[in-house]
Amino acid sequence: MHTRPVVVGISLREPGADLSEERAAVEAAGGRLVAFSGADEQSLLAGLREVDIVLNRAFNRYDARILGQMERCRAIVQPSTGYDLIDVDAATERRILVINLPFQCVDEVANHALALILALNRKLDVAQARVRAGDWNPRALLPIGPITGETLGLLGFGNIARATGERARALKMNVLAYDPYVDPSIARSLGVELVALDELLRRSDYISCHLPLNPRTHHLISEAQFRQMKPSAIFVNTARGGVVDEAALVRALQNGWIAAAGLDVLEKEPPDPTNPLLHMENVIVTPHLAGTSNATPLRNRRQAIAALVAYIKGERPDGLVNPSVWERARAGLSP
Repeated sequence: MHTRPVVVGISLREPGADLSEERAAVEAAGGRLVAFSGADEQSLLAGLREVDIVLNRAFNRYDARILGQMERCRAIVQPSTGYDLIDVDAATERRILVINLPFQCVDEVANHALALILALNRKLDVAQARVRAGDWNPRALLPIGPITGETLGLLGFGNIARATGERARALKMNVLAYDPYVDPSIARSLGVELVALDELLRRSDYISCHLPLNPRTHHLISEAQFRQMKPSAIFVNTARGGVVDEAALVRALQNGWIAAAGLDVLEKEPPDPTNPLLHMENVIVTPHLAGTSNATPLRNRRQAIAALVAYIKGERPDGLVNPSVWERARAGLSP
């Protein structure tokens, strides 16, 4: 338990946000809530000097330089599933907790990934364009895979990938996954075969990317990986654009190394209008939409509040990205 009231800070891009629910929950738990501007670095650092934990509503970037100036603030709640705005290695070195919201939009993103797979498999965009142009010839759209009996490869096997795999298995697909951090017995219990990356790339008819973006995964999927995929493969990314070497993806599509791509994320968002991916018939691009539904804002808010309250009470929050910091603090160990 904390020896003094915990000060919870919420960084905001613009003033005037309704924080009544956050304030009531924080005060009921024995903490105190303050809001401050995250519109620029100076105001962000000023706010961080006064708080013990911050909810990054301003979506500021916490790099090693910013983290190195955080003397009082010992925890960051990132109100999203992705946490690539935060240098986790630097935070861990500074004994700063990083907490994300891993369950806020699992179903939405899994549904979106499957929707992209099905839309590209059935060539819905192309078919609609041809019908509007007066072309009513379904056989001209072949080849079209049957989905049933085909293989989906999941890059990463966290919560969203598992939900995507569950949906694919309902369609009687075979499901593979690549994730060096997951026990193969967990995958087997879910009817999924855990394999090496190269094997997944070679065997899959559809590949769905669910990898977090960090220094180890940046451009993990590049030319060598696209060249291993089937020429008929469909590649989908609902994770982070930086996991994929976008220039290599363009070459893969132009040269027929793969058949099509569905992208909810890009390396630069919003993209330059001249980005070739926006102008290819065999590519569907959506505007980082996968996690969005009528239900997600409230779910996001409630899960962020739960993380703040857990920290105030000295309880382990869900979504600890660097649990070693928590364990060492509870054991009273130095770094």
